[in-house]
Amino acid sequence: MSDSGSGLSVCMITPRRRKCGVADYASYLLPELLRLVDVRHAVDSADFADEMNAVDIAHIQHQYFLFGGVAPWKNRFRLFANRLRVPAVMTVHEFVEPVGNIAARAAIRITNRINFEHRAIKRLVVHTGADRERMAASGIDDSRIIVVRHGVPPSPRLPSREDARRSLGLEGKFVVTLFGFLSRRKGHAVAIEAMRYLPDGVSMLLAGGRHADDYTSYPDDIEQMITMHGLNKRARITGYLEPEQVANVMSATDLIIAPFTESSGSGSLAMAFSCGKPILGSRIAPHVEIEEESTRAIRLFAPNEGEALAQEIRHLRHDPDLLREYIVGAARYAASHSYARMAEETVNIYRSTLERLS
Repeated sequence: MSDSGSGLSVCMITPRRRKCGVADYASYLLPELLRLVDVRHAVDSADFADEMNAVDIAHIQHQYFLFGGVAPWKNRFRLFANRLRVPAVMTVHEFVEPVGNIAARAAIRITNRINFEHRAIKRLVVHTGADRERMAASGIDDSRIIVVRHGVPPSPRLPSREDARRSLGLEGKFVVTLFGFLSRRKGHAVAIEAMRYLPDGVSMLLAGGRHADDYTSYPDDIEQMITMHGLNKRARITGYLEPEQVANVMSATDLIIAPFTESSGSGSLAMAFSCGKPILGSRIAPHVEIEEESTRAIRLFAPNEGEALAQEIRHLRHDPDLLREYIVGAARYAASHSYARMAEETVNIYRSTLERLS
């Protein structure tokens, strides 16, 4: 795909499809890597061919569903990884700890061992210190795990706030947005609960839809919850958004909320940072890391507490100066965490990995 003149050649294993957060992530990272190394292939694991081993290193974008899921009898990662003849770096977009009954814990451990301790995988990249600690606590050698902060994409061109609000029928409202696919760990139920404590002047956009690999009832449950609480006029599920629709929603938004129960580094938060939007997130370890690293990049509230979320939304709505501080903080965080910077860190990992093996 490129000849950077660096002498380092790479095969990127990444989903190549629409409506996939990992694919979006790779689409931002690849152009920056192409400035630094020779990315000869960027292919889905299903399209990997033996001749693609003719590179220095492979880089795998990993999420369980991309290889069949968490159940070891469904997971296909070993079949793919056994075909690798070059050392590989893996970016871990999701890590599931062994939980549940004895059988469930055993099954998850087997899948994690197959996926993260395969002989071909020399380094693991995660986007939060919390994920590094969780993986190490599960028995994975922490000397192989490197934290690289999730990249922030370039800011999209946003339409005017007035035009965006008019197109969405949100004139005169304080617009709160939870951005991303409808997923249990995103905390949509907490967001809907918060709306019960907020006045009519606040509207909420659940800016996303069902993920193509989600076969649970969760998205339907969220829609029913909105109806059950009589919030249909104030809370709206948009469905999947094309890039121009994302820009429209972001322009109309006053405040991004992230009531997540867990996170491995969020593309939806990265987009909020990119657009310079103030963010109100749950106090979970990955969000605390952002808060500790960058002043006013994110404001935190007690997790799983709808009333606490509502209280913070009210506070920020009525304190424009404080809201503006988080707008500035978000822009500052975006400037220091570009995909270009992440690409440089990634290439350093490629080089150090190969040096350790030489």
